[in-house]
Amino acid sequence: MKICVFLGPTMPLADARALLPDAIYLPPAAQADVLSAMTIHRPDVIALIDGVFGQSLSVWHKEILFALYSGVAVYGASSMGALRAAECHPFGMVPVGEVARQFIDGRLTGDDEVALAHAGPEDDYFPLSEPLVNLRASMAAALAAGVVDVGLHDRVIAAAKRLYFTDRTRDRIWADARLTDAEAERIDAFLAGGAVDQKRRDAEALLIHLSSLITPPRPAPFTFNASHSFSVLYERDRRVAHGGHSVPLSEIASHAALHRPDFAEINKAALGRLLTIQLAEVVGVTVDQAAVDSEVWRFCSTRRLGSPEALADWCNRNDLTDSEFTELMHELAVERAMIRWLIPRRMLARTTKPVLNELRLRGLYEATAEEAALIERVMALHFGDNSQQPTESLDELIADHLAHTNCRMDAPADVWANENGFKDVLDLRIDLMRAKQVRDLFRRLAAEAEAALGTAAEALSEEEMQA
Repeated sequence: MKICVFLGPTMPLADARALLPDAIYLPPAAQADVLSAMTIHRPDVIALIDGVFGQSLSVWHKEILFALYSGVAVYGASSMGALRAAECHPFGMVPVGEVARQFIDGRLTGDDEVALAHAGPEDDYFPLSEPLVNLRASMAAALAAGVVDVGLHDRVIAAAKRLYFTDRTRDRIWADARLTDAEAERIDAFLAGGAVDQKRRDAEALLIHLSSLITPPRPAPFTFNASHSFSVLYERDRRVAHGGHSVPLSEIASHAALHRPDFAEINKAALGRLLTIQLAEVVGVTVDQAAVDSEVWRFCSTRRLGSPEALADWCNRNDLTDSEFTELMHELAVERAMIRWLIPRRMLARTTKPVLNELRLRGLYEATAEEAALIERVMALHFGDNSQQPTESLDELIADHLAHTNCRMDAPADVWANENGFKDVLDLRIDLMRAKQVRDLFRRLAAEAEAALGTAAEALSEEEMQA
């Protein structure tokens, strides 16, 4: 079972590892970090303890709901985890500890209750201010021990509440509460040994629970509505790991735009597919599961992914989940269905003109036209009407063609012929025969020329010897 823990100032990393050594520990969660962890680490459990507040956008409820919807167990405790658990527990997020319970019960209502200032990761997020929930617990203990009375207790809590969370140091709170020296000394003496770090207690309880967890809980099914903002987060801000570093998905696309010489074609094809999908909705073209399965077969065949393990490895290297891969195959199936919808509407004209225009735009037309014209001339000179009488089977012709050219066929002959501009399978068979006849002729002429050169070389050698 793989567990990701978002941890910062609530407790030192070394202490957390002592309780849950095999977990993956990540810094305090910011927006998109839960989605990024799901992509990079593929965890079974996410434990949210600490998260960022003012310096960055906080971890969003929607990404927690997506994790739950995807079958990941999500726990929350202590700090940001307690806040989000109180808000998301109706959907299956598991709250742990007293802080989370107080938020759920309504005894705590402000986010600032768990907020604090802290150092950076280089100093293990060392706390620089006092979380209000910890001060509440400590002052409650002091009240129970008779160290303070109700009035003094309330005065300290009220003073702390008035301060901005980064200013909640004990000296500043004591000063704002206008404690006498005797009151401050009495409270400090008690807190030296009796302070309650409620956030840490809750974090420890969560880690201990996870250390003994055998099967993570499965949240009850619910409908997840992916808003446009969530799609932006998922498609652009989510981070993936490559080469030992992580990078947002949007930066990969931007890098391609700035550095790949073929990006114009890539971008055009990508947007063209989107337009095709939109048009399919308008004209009512749909695909069934068989069409999607066929697309998967063609995809794997083209890339020589001969096993489920090989496909899973490809998806992992390309940062695609199973559902995202299926979605991509569905898009390709719809795109192909639209091609089949379009071609018959062009009747006998089929795909000739658009293909030739694309060759022109790519600068490939002249070379392709010269090759085709040469084959046409050779056929006329050497074969005449015999070119129209294929004697070999279609399978034999295809096998020979694929073995001697760069052509690739990723579908049965009838499907491939229809998609690539041939009238029918017989039309394809005739053209394959023509291509084979020319290849065989050129090979024969080359062999004859090589033999003639050998004979000439031998004759020349004999003449030199006689001379």
